[in-house]
Amino acid sequence: MMDYQIKHITKKDAAPLLFKHHYLTNISNGFRVGRNYGAYDGGVLVAVCIFTGFPVPQLFKGIWGIEDFRHYDQEGFFELSRLCINPDYQGESKNTASWFVSRCIKKLKDEMNSEGGRVRAILSYADSDYHNGTIYAATGFKYYGLTDAKYNIWVPDENGKRLDVPGREEKYWTQKSRGWKEWLDKGGVKIPRGIKHRFLITYDPKLKKQIIWGEKRWSSSE
Repeated sequence: MMDYQIKHITKKDAAPLLFKHHYLTNISNGFRVGRNYGAYDGGVLVAVCIFTGFPVPQLFKGIWGIEDFRHYDQEGFFELSRLCINPDYQGESKNTASWFVSRCIKKLKDEMNSEGGRVRAILSYADSDYHNGTIYAATGFKYYGLTDAKYNIWVPDENGKRLDVPGREEKYWTQKSRGWKEWLDKGGVKIPRGIKHRFLITYDPKLKKQIIWGEKRWSSSE
C-alpha cells in the first residue's frame, strides 16, 4: 500500500467499500461536511478515510471547557469518523493502516494550511466491541479512556416485533430522546450501545493546556 495514490473521494465512491467491509456499513447523511480520502491501487479503491466536523458542539465544552460552545469557531476541528481498508490489502504490512491514516492526516493538514486555515484538533473513537484503537495509538493520537455507557430502547409490539417510534425513521428510541421513560413503561427494553475508546490529537497550543479529559495509559490489551 505504501506506493498507492491518496486521492479525494466522494461519499458515493466510499459507499461500496464501507458497505462490504466496515461494521457500520455506511456514512450518515447527518455527518457535517468534511474531507474524504481514498487509497487507490491503479483504478481500484482499497481504503477509505473520512474526516467530518465534530459530531456535536457540546464536545467543545466536554473536552476543553469551552462554555459558549454554540458560538465557538469550529473550523479546523475534525472527527476521523470512518476508516476502512480492504482486508485483502491490509495484510501486505502490519503498518498498512497506520501508514494510510498518517498520510491522510498529513494531506488534510497540508490542504488546510494552503487554504489559509489549520487543523486544530482531530478526534476519533474505536468501538470496543470491534477493536481497541491500535491504529490511532500508532499515529500520534492520545488516549482518553472509554465513553460512558449509553442505551437504546427496544419496544416490542404485541407480536414481538419492534415498534416504530412516531415521527422517527429508526426502530428504536434513544435514551436522550423525550419520552423514553414512557416507552420503558410500555414494555421497552434498554439495550446497551457499544462503549468506545476515545482518541484525540490537539494541535492548537492554547487548547492543549485546556484539555479536561484525563489522558490514560493505552494498552493493546484494553
